[in-house]
Amino acid sequence: MITQAIYVLCGIAVLIASVGITRFGERKNIIYARLHIAGVFDVACMTAMLAAGQPLVAIAYFILTPLVVHSVANARHHRREND
Repeated sequence: MITQAIYVLCGIAVLIASVGITRFGERKNIIYARLHIAGVFDVACMTAMLAAGQPLVAIAYFILTPLVVHSVANARHHRREND
């Protein structure tokens, strides 16, 4: 019962975050706002994995996600410097 409630709450968080990603138009540095909204997805996914009894997947998600987000933001930053 508790696991299903957590899944529903995580699903709602993912829906809200997906609306947030598509809501913004093209603006300067919008990629950073979209990366922040994607962080909501990550927290929802980690919570769901912990609720499902899969802590190793949640830990891998917890470690790898900041690395990926930093790489994307860093690539965007360096691309803007070279333009």
